[in-house]
Amino acid sequence: MGSYLFLQALTVVFLLSISTTLFNKKVLGFPAAIGVPIVSALFVFILQWAASLFNGSDIISINIEKIEATVRSFQFYDFLINGVICFILMASALKFKVSDLKRYWKPIGILASLALVICAVLFAGLLFGYQWLIGHKVDILVLLLLGAALGATDPIGIKGVLSSVRAPHHLMVKLEGESLFNDAMCIAVFMTILNIIKGDHVTPQYILSHLFLEIFIAIVIGVVTGHIALWVLKQRHEMESLIMTTAVLASGAYLIALYAHASAPIACVIAGLVVGNKWQEVLKEKEINEVNHFWHTMEGIINAFLFTLIGLELFIIDLSKELVFGGIIAFIILHISRFAANFLAFMFFPSVSKKSYNGSLTILSWGGVRGGLSLALILAVSNMSVLSDYSDVLIGYTFICVLLSGLVCGLGLPQVMNAFYYNPDEPKTGFSGWYQKICHKMNVRGVQYIIDEDDQGNEVISIYDPSALINKKNSGGEIRADKTVQEVEKEVKRLEHPDNF
Repeated sequence: MGSYLFLQALTVVFLLSISTTLFNKKVLGFPAAIGVPIVSALFVFILQWAASLFNGSDIISINIEKIEATVRSFQFYDFLINGVICFILMASALKFKVSDLKRYWKPIGILASLALVICAVLFAGLLFGYQWLIGHKVDILVLLLLGAALGATDPIGIKGVLSSVRAPHHLMVKLEGESLFNDAMCIAVFMTILNIIKGDHVTPQYILSHLFLEIFIAIVIGVVTGHIALWVLKQRHEMESLIMTTAVLASGAYLIALYAHASAPIACVIAGLVVGNKWQEVLKEKEINEVNHFWHTMEGIINAFLFTLIGLELFIIDLSKELVFGGIIAFIILHISRFAANFLAFMFFPSVSKKSYNGSLTILSWGGVRGGLSLALILAVSNMSVLSDYSDVLIGYTFICVLLSGLVCGLGLPQVMNAFYYNPDEPKTGFSGWYQKICHKMNVRGVQYIIDEDDQGNEVISIYDPSALINKKNSGGEIRADKTVQEVEKEVKRLEHPDNF
């Protein structure tokens, strides 16, 4: 009769995904990227508590060891990095406009490369100091490996968070653009550090040349496969074959890049950008909308699976008070490192940093949500002999950082946004009101914007209250004008310039 193992596993994952998604939707009301992993983790705690409660019972028996063994045997890395991430990237790339990329390629490039490397270094150095202070030293290269895995923002988490806030278009483009393109840098830095830990001799020249070659080959693969897909789409097709063409493009471009030892995420994103920005020339608007609807649905199903699986990874972590506290400290260090890295990285490019909206870097730094990518990379290497002594720290810290990243950065992003973009409906009372007041202190200059549209429907960003640039209290409590009208008008034009990032 055959084995029903695959069908049983699929049924269980479907049931868990539906349960966690519905509970989050009806009870918590969090974005899926944040709420579902939390609900899944709570389910693990409840199951472990129930197992200890009914231990030795003849009526109810819960075999926690078997469940843990099943979770440990699941290849999370293969599921995400060598599997479904190509479909998630394709869903985002098909809707990402090349015109936005051309306009904001500098800040996106800085965030996805230099800032990521600086963040990993700062994180490793600060966490090394903490581990030394508590008497549990961890090799600096191991912490650099952890920093590289946690340095990248996650495209799945970012999309989940952005769907819950009304953010200005330029910030959404940069947050989503960074998450699409920093995968390649994250994986390249991660694998380089891993090779050094394993004893390989790697020079900076080799790293840079290898990275450049990987990216170049990936771009070529993406452009070629994208144009082939456009030619196929140009033929007369049923809707099913149009959808399958884009699906084959996602998996095919990714797979070719893997075999070519190129950056598979970049190849997939480039292929999606080529098709998504040219398919209006070969398809009808109705056909494009239906294909996009398919990808939106596919993305939701994969995300529900992934977020549930992230929570279930708690089964393989031996949580202790020290590990939980260390994970919280690691998250705080990671948060500080991202802020410092972003500001330091942009200091190397004054021509870019001088042209910015007030609060852009603060919001971009806060919005760096970590997710499945970080966890997948760590789970893939934690059992290696050279890292086995640190596996609990690596997995535990990563899991806690991913959960807290969604909880703190994701749920706190609307309040941080309100500090710089005027919202008359922002919370005023209770804990939310108190938290909003704390976030307003991030806006040192006190300049807020309002978002509007012109006659053509284009987004227009203007200063809500220009007097914040004029008035200043002196020591006697009197208000005096500290700038001339001409100086204020010049400053307003600079802060409202449409080319700002």
